[in-house]
Amino acid sequence: MRKSIIVLVIVLAVLLLAAVTNPSREEFINWGVAEIRSDAESDIERIFEGAIAAPMLELQTEVNDYVFFSIFTLEKSDTEIKYLGIFNTFFTISEG
Repeated sequence: MRKSIIVLVIVLAVLLLAAVTNPSREEFINWGVAEIRSDAESDIERIFEGAIAAPMLELQTEVNDYVFFSIFTLEKSDTEIKYLGIFNTFFTISEG
């Protein structure tokens, strides 16, 4: 009985932490801009790509919020990339 209560408390704590750290759309866009900038080879590319990336990500990103995590869908011309956002971290879950 006592072990089940401890397990329940741990599970509830993890779910609460997941809900509190569920990333927002703005956090996803900031992460995406940082990823694009990190791929740039020069300072000029970093400036221009950063300036262009944020508005493009704003237009191309759709979010499904499931309280404990979010699915971010980035629509590019003829492809769709999905990301899982959980615990303030992003993971690619499907490409193409």
